[in-house]
Amino acid sequence: MQKALGIVVCGAWLALVGCADDDNGSGLRGRSGSNHRGDDAAQTPGAESQPTSAENACAAVQPPTALADAKDARDVRIAGTAVFYQAGAKVFRVLKDGTAKKELYTSPDLVRTYVDKTAMVLIESTPDGPEATLRVIKAIKPADKDGQPAPEPAFPDFPTAADGATPGVTAATDFNAAGTRVFASDESSFYLLADTGAGDTIFKVSKDNPNNRTALAQSANVITNPQIASSAVWYVRDQQRIFKVALADEENGIEQGEPTEVFGIGYASCSLAVNETAAFCSVGSAVERRDLTGANPKTILDAQQSKTQALFGATIARDGTLFVRSAAPDEKVKHVIRALKPSGDSADESFVACGRGTVTDLAVDGTSVAWTEEGAGVFLAPR
Repeated sequence: MQKALGIVVCGAWLALVGCADDDNGSGLRGRSGSNHRGDDAAQTPGAESQPTSAENACAAVQPPTALADAKDARDVRIAGTAVFYQAGAKVFRVLKDGTAKKELYTSPDLVRTYVDKTAMVLIESTPDGPEATLRVIKAIKPADKDGQPAPEPAFPDFPTAADGATPGVTAATDFNAAGTRVFASDESSFYLLADTGAGDTIFKVSKDNPNNRTALAQSANVITNPQIASSAVWYVRDQQRIFKVALADEENGIEQGEPTEVFGIGYASCSLAVNETAAFCSVGSAVERRDLTGANPKTILDAQQSKTQALFGATIARDGTLFVRSAAPDEKVKHVIRALKPSGDSADESFVACGRGTVTDLAVDGTSVAWTEEGAGVFLAPR
């Protein structure tokens, strides 16, 4: 089942112009009595010549490092000191400073890519049909020296084709390759959202043997925003219903859970981001926070309070901060990447990047934000 990113944007516009009565009262979708947008609201003679609040904030933003000019770049990932991305039928690695660019893998059947510190997972189509083949290439493990464990490398490196043999192990599937992607991983497994004959399905897959797969959740309807947080897989079903599946923990005697609905919203599409303490919905005109139980909904930032008119889009939670790419451009500063630090019922807003084209993918680690930009390439900025 093809995923339609446009659904999220459409839902965001509906949220901006008004929708049906919400199910959580006045705590959401803006503050009563607020009818301004930061410094932009002043309607005095000559105000049109004054910098907007977004322009003032963006003036202090450090320009990003251009890592690649591949106009079709996608599936960006950060692992150690390197950034990995797919461009066309190839997978590349480049260091964060823009040096040491290297082609890692190429295949005319390549559809999607995912890289972490221990493995590269490739979704490939079959030559005669739409079915996906899963290929896992494990990172090269540094050899021990003098009986001592080798230090962890600065970034993962991967074997290349030798003597005509393609590296890695593979598993055939009946998934639709175009609708299948990896969204998370741990030391031994990766987590896959697959387009299957029974609908959208979330799988846990062994890195050592990708034929070893466990289905965690399934829906005949659309699943979006899958992610791992707080010992569970979280996802959005039908754009507005938020579910979680507790992950098994053999060490602590916890069995695999069943999909459980946590909360729902009836007035907009939710672009979900979850951390260890809260769940957040970017709904276009605002960003909302709830407890992990779905209780205590609050709007932490809305369009009237934001420095920019750019709508809130897809969101990543990392280290207590939300990184939000815009769903539509601001008239003055184009597309932006916001960093929001939630605090109680509000959030401190800053910009990671301004004046950008459409951001098509985003990755975050402890120090950096990397992204791909439509028709422009791959970029990196400090957090």
